[in-house]
Amino acid sequence: MQKNERQAHIRQLIQSEVIERQSDFVTRLKALGVPVTQATISRDIKEMQLIKVPDAAGHYRYALPPAKQLQPADKLHRTLIAAYQSGQQMAQFVNVKTNPGTAPAIGNLIDQLNDDRVFATVAGDASILIICRDAEGAAGVLAMLEGMVG
Repeated sequence: MQKNERQAHIRQLIQSEVIERQSDFVTRLKALGVPVTQATISRDIKEMQLIKVPDAAGHYRYALPPAKQLQPADKLHRTLIAAYQSGQQMAQFVNVKTNPGTAPAIGNLIDQLNDDRVFATVAGDASILIICRDAEGAAGVLAMLEGMVG
């Protein structure tokens, strides 16, 4: 069984049962036909950032972490700081160079901004072509992105 499938089972267990210990995960998963060791569960707990919360009886149980509700602009800012290399404008186009593998996520975040200046984004592996409605909008978008990285 692949890790993502096992972790999906863990999420289901947390939402449907009270799981107090790692050994409870091992027992329940084995009953579901999922071969697992305590060491694997320990790694999954860390990777999934599971937390322990008190229940009504005063015991502690595993739970999913609270969802982080960052706005797209905040996510874009954090991602750009780590991945932005350069940006250039030509007429109504902005070309953004990023670290390899980060352009699709950054392009998606730019789309989520719903900025009226942006007509479309086209993301490759390490670059994003931002097509703006006009040259003035392109200058503004480039200034915004560069402002995010300082």
